[in-house]
Amino acid sequence: MKVIARIFAILVLLALVASAPLSAQSTQQAPPKQPGTPAQPPAKQPGTPAAPAEQPVAPPVNKEEEDAYKAFFETKDDALKAKMGEEFQDKFPTSRYRELVFVTLSNAYQNLGHDEKMFTAGEKTLEINPDNLAALVTMSKALARKTNPDTLDAQQKFDKVEKYGKRALELLAVLPKPEGVTEEKFAITKGDALADVHGSLGLVYLRRQRIAESITELDLATKASTSPDPVDFYLLGIVLQTSKRFDEAVTAYGSCAEAASQLQATCKQKQAEVQKQAAAKPAALAPPKP
Repeated sequence: MKVIARIFAILVLLALVASAPLSAQSTQQAPPKQPGTPAQPPAKQPGTPAAPAEQPVAPPVNKEEEDAYKAFFETKDDALKAKMGEEFQDKFPTSRYRELVFVTLSNAYQNLGHDEKMFTAGEKTLEINPDNLAALVTMSKALARKTNPDTLDAQQKFDKVEKYGKRALELLAVLPKPEGVTEEKFAITKGDALADVHGSLGLVYLRRQRIAESITELDLATKASTSPDPVDFYLLGIVLQTSKRFDEAVTAYGSCAEAASQLQATCKQKQAEVQKQAAAKPAALAPPKP
C-alpha cells in the first residue's frame, strides 16, 4: 500500500508541475484553483523538446468533457477509474486531457495488477509527450522489476528502462516546485521519484552485470528517499556481496531486514550469511605462519 501511495503522490505532483490554467484554452475564465482540483493539460516547459507534430488537434472543450474528466480524476476506486478512463478515451479521442487520462490510467492498472494494460497506457502517454515525468518514472520502475531477463525481448525492455530513467533524471534535475506545494512535500516527492529511477537503473545494470554502475545507482536510490524501498537495500546487498564488499553488504541487508516487508526474513538470512563471509575473509587472507 505504501508503494502505491508513493507512486500516486509522484503522479499528482508531476501533473501539478506541468499543469496549465484552464482559461488559457477556454473562452470562459476559469475560477481560482481549489485544493483537489484536477490537474490541467501539460504546458510546454522551457528547454523541453516539442511534442510530436502528428498529434490530433483538440477541439474546443465542452461541459460534458469537462465534467467527465473531473469525475474521472476525483474517483478513488481504481477499478472504477479504469472503467471511466477507458470510456473517456473512447468518447473523447482527441481530448486535450488524453495525456493526463492515459498516465492516470497507467497508475490505476498498476494498482489493479493489470500489467499489460499498464504498459500500454504508459506507452501511449509517452507517445503524446515523451517528457511526461510521471510516465517516465512509472515505466522505468515497472519495466525493470517486471521484465523476465530470460525472455526474448528482455534486452529491448532494459534499453527502455535506461532511456526512460536517464531522461527522467534530466527532467528531475530542473523540476520546478509547483505553486501550493510546500518545500518539504516537494523535496520528499522528488526524492521518492529519484529513488525509483535510480533503483530501476541499478536493477537493470545488475541484470547486465555492470556491477560497479549497479552499486552506484542502488546506493543513490537508498539515499534519495526519506522512506527507502527495502527492495533497493536487498539489491544493493546482492551487488556488494558479489563484489566481496562484505561489511557494506551486511549494512545493506541489515537496513532491508529492519523494514517490514516480504523481504524481511530473506534479508535477515542474507545478513547472517554475509557476516560469516566477512568473518572468514581475514583468516583466508592471512599469511601462513612461519
